[in-house]
Amino acid sequence: MNALLASCLEGELDPVGGLASLSIAELNFLADALFRLLDIGKPEFGIKFWYDGVLDELAARGEVTATHSRGD
Repeated sequence: MNALLASCLEGELDPVGGLASLSIAELNFLADALFRLLDIGKPEFGIKFWYDGVLDELAARGEVTATHSRGD
């Protein structure tokens, strides 16, 4: 598992300030990795929270695309 993804899932990265400090490339990586984890049968608790947070940060920067959308 990538260190950035692990820092999210292990509670080492602050969900607000931490995401705000990441680059667009890092946020896109996290969005992709978290989406893959959500796509499994029973994703771990908290993955949806992080995925939504990453999408919110991308949206705040005007970077959400069709590739990364919630579909709520």
